[in-house]
Amino acid sequence: MAEGSESFDLVILGGGNAGYAAAFRANELGLSVAMVERDKVGGTCLHRGCIPTKALLHAAELTDEFRAAGDFGIIVNDEPTVDWGKVLDFKNSVVGSMYKGLQGLVKRHKVTLVEGGGRLSDPKTVVVETDDGERSLTADKAVLLATGSYPRNLPFIEADGDRVLNSSYGLIADDIPSSIVIVGGNYIGLEFASVYQSFGAKVEVVEMLERIAPAEDEEVSAALLKALKARGMSFHLGASVTGAEANDSGVEVEIETEGNKETLTADRMLVAVGRGPRTDGMGFDEAGIDMDKGFILTDTSFATSVDGVYAIGDAISVPDANWDPHPQLAHVAFQEGMNFAERLAGLDPAPVDYRNIPHCIYCQPEVASVGLTEKKAKEMGMDVVSKKSQFVHNARALMLGGGSGFTKVVTEKEGAVVGVHIIGPRASDLISEAMLATLWEAYPSELAEVIHPHPTLSEVMGEAFLSAAGKPLHGA
Repeated sequence: MAEGSESFDLVILGGGNAGYAAAFRANELGLSVAMVERDKVGGTCLHRGCIPTKALLHAAELTDEFRAAGDFGIIVNDEPTVDWGKVLDFKNSVVGSMYKGLQGLVKRHKVTLVEGGGRLSDPKTVVVETDDGERSLTADKAVLLATGSYPRNLPFIEADGDRVLNSSYGLIADDIPSSIVIVGGNYIGLEFASVYQSFGAKVEVVEMLERIAPAEDEEVSAALLKALKARGMSFHLGASVTGAEANDSGVEVEIETEGNKETLTADRMLVAVGRGPRTDGMGFDEAGIDMDKGFILTDTSFATSVDGVYAIGDAISVPDANWDPHPQLAHVAFQEGMNFAERLAGLDPAPVDYRNIPHCIYCQPEVASVGLTEKKAKEMGMDVVSKKSQFVHNARALMLGGGSGFTKVVTEKEGAVVGVHIIGPRASDLISEAMLATLWEAYPSELAEVIHPHPTLSEVMGEAFLSAAGKPLHGA
């Protein structure tokens, strides 16, 4: 043990979803835990990601509902006025409430929270620079790296929080832009596009690939593009951003599509081109940990190349999982944290099944998926059958004013369900049932026996399973 160090069974570097999930579960299993966090416990998800973004999306959805109130017989004479300051206050109140609750859980689980910048000094020691000086934490059983990720910049211009935003700056911007170019057509970019469109901005999305939401089933991506265009958004697909410049009046963004160059002008630009691993300057290379482009390489039990050092969350790559890239999702990090803690305590949990991780895009309409897309299943050599159930046949969807979209079920021919893909109202709330189907390799004939209450949106899922079982009731 280093001189003057404090000793714990487990020392965790990072207090986000991955870190605190591991800390809480380890404590429940009788281990002593120290958790190091340079900012606020809760990490990106709580303070600069999932939670504040979804709070803004809810406020944006309400704005759209007020605009459409006349369709329900509710007369609203004027265009709804958005008080951006109060929207931010609402967002901050949600984050604050969750943060207060999480701080209480840290105390309840008797986790020693050390606030400051930490680095790996050796395979058993984390050194932390705190406001009161340096603290040395020794791990008797394991050090766990859960350092998270950061929003990437474009190579020729950095986000400055003024004219050029990223996902973090977008949550604290002073006002709503009159127009915005969003670089990146995946879930982060599309969610911010949805917010700005609802709040009255002119939105243009630039995506390097040929379709938005490229990880989704191709039919879902196409339906989402059509729906977002109908809301008034513009898209430049298969387009590379070759340059960008901020000036006093806004931004100029140079794009190239099939050799044709074009300059887009807007009040602001938001860059959503993915997230990089937060691993620089923390002693990982010096400790001999194998890395790949900044990501920490682990096996399926989260062990790194250095004995006694493990890693989970956004900053890892797991080649043996046969699922690339590793999902940078809060609920994945949370599950990895619990899984690791149980392994450290001597239990034998099943490896995390990355093939069956639900993922969502919280734009309007929502998208949610789990398992294999039809294309991926075919690439893996499966003989598959796909069936769809439309929201237009669902009474609850019509009541919500959202009778568009569908649920698509992908099954092996005469076999189990391997994927479920939803675009439509409250898709994110419906997908967990689908995960049970793919995780347990359920057959459509079994799922067709599940009774869904009427009238609910869940009936769209039930109808899709009935259709896959060969007995649809309300059309395909």
